[in-house]
Amino acid sequence: MTDTTRTTVTLNKSYMKLIDELIDVFGATKAQVISNIVEYFFNDSKNDPLLEKLRARKRKEKPPERTDLDNRIRKYLKRADKIPFNIFVDHLKLDTEFVINNLDEWGEKYDFMFVDNKIIKI
Repeated sequence: MTDTTRTTVTLNKSYMKLIDELIDVFGATKAQVISNIVEYFFNDSKNDPLLEKLRARKRKEKPPERTDLDNRIRKYLKRADKIPFNIFVDHLKLDTEFVINNLDEWGEKYDFMFVDNKIIKI
């Protein structure tokens, strides 16, 4: 059995009418219909680009705490001398623009250079 969490959803009347129309087709109750729609959305790979855009927006708007970020960068640089930039960004779970804006400061602080799209430890 899957572990679940309850939440409350508020929808406008037009969406609730659509939910009502789907009862007995996509679920036995309004809650089941909404749950099935959400699961269908997340399981459909066509929605992956939209989900990634939303994740990127969150990373941009809410970067991690400085101490957490500091620890992640230090640990990652201990294990590699040359890191492709995109791998570096993905590993840190940050927005690309945020990383680019901080490269100079981080390069000095953590002793690395950015050369040929790679983070290279000095």
